Amino acid sequence: MPEELVCTNCGILIRWQPTIVDGRAYCCLGCAGGGPCECDYDNLPRLDQVKAMVCRGARDLQKRGAL
Repeated sequence: MPEELVCTNCGILIRWQPTIVDGRAYCCLGCAGGGPCECDYDNLPRLDQVKAMVCRGARDLQKRGAL
């Protein structure tokens, strides 16, 4: 059975493709950048979805300091 992933920042159980930064799992880019969490808790991905919740370009991530 696969290990359950929990967001390093907010603690939510991640049941979709996580955002990985420096070997740590995060639920979204907001948490990967230190917060705040950007998850829409009323519209979380289904268990079988593997797409990331947020897609942003590398320039946007650099501006936020996530890369």
